[in-house]
Amino acid sequence: MTGKKRLLPIMIGSLVFVLTACGPSRAKLSEAEDARSLLVEAKNTAEETYLDISDESQRSALDELAQKEAEYEAIDFSKKNDKEIDELLPQIKELTQQYQNIQGNLSGTLQSETEVREEKEKHTELSVYFVNKTGLDLSKIVLHDLTRDSYSDNYIGEGVLLNSGYTLMGVSLDIYTDSSQWEFIVADEAGTDHILACDDLKGQTKEKMAIELNYDESTGEGSAVFAN
Repeated sequence: MTGKKRLLPIMIGSLVFVLTACGPSRAKLSEAEDARSLLVEAKNTAEETYLDISDESQRSALDELAQKEAEYEAIDFSKKNDKEIDELLPQIKELTQQYQNIQGNLSGTLQSETEVREEKEKHTELSVYFVNKTGLDLSKIVLHDLTRDSYSDNYIGEGVLLNSGYTLMGVSLDIYTDSSQWEFIVADEAGTDHILACDDLKGQTKEKMAIELNYDESTGEGSAVFAN
């Protein structure tokens, strides 16, 4: 009996060694492969989103994570035992979470850039200059988009006058592509507003076109027309 008792611990130890040396259980191997698949998916998603944005601030972080991810992709889990896999799984899951955190930031950037791009596509810029033929010294020139009921800033600038007969160069009109009616609102030196009916601003392709500002004081009517 004494000999058998001595053999029993040796047999159990040998069995544990054999099981350990044989590799992981099927369940543990499957768990490891699933965790790595999630890591690879998180990496690919983040990298693909990064390619869709112009912001490059996350590039170094992605490169650093990619080095770690490559190490886990190279592991042959079939040659690991359950204990070794259990030690690796938290590391893989932590790296996956880091990728998901970066993906959250990238997704936010992508959404912001998409919104800016879509808004920009609604606009076109028209480069013009104003020729003041109103007979008034103007303190304000504002474009009123009648379709959207929106107003531009004062092209002259605060505290500045555009004297009659003078020209204001370097003006950029921000035009909504789906608008169809506009007018200019000008103010004289006393601050009185006058409405100038406006030519169609859509479809104009020439750069630095002249817009003549005209006003008839006797009728109170004015116009803003493209000069030939």
